[in-house]
Amino acid sequence: MSGSETTDYPKVDNNNAGKTLIFLGIDSFSPSMKLVLNILENHGALTQKEIAKESHLPSRTVRYALNRLKNEDVLEEREYFQDARQCLYQIKC
Repeated sequence: MSGSETTDYPKVDNNNAGKTLIFLGIDSFSPSMKLVLNILENHGALTQKEIAKESHLPSRTVRYALNRLKNEDVLEEREYFQDARQCLYQIKC
């Protein structure tokens, strides 16, 4: 990659000791996508059900936002061992 090229997602702001994630192109995200990102940034890995409860968004809206964020390669999905029917979602580092 040359010096003028940038990657899109995510970037770590080193001025805040890596605690704040900066997503380039976040302006193109829907409000529900931004809310889901904010919740995951503040709470860590959560299930879809927990995100819906925390955000007060309908499950369908949360599912749509999670799928869009996965397609944007912002989130990673992993198994939730306490309940195999659910997945945990977290922001990629």
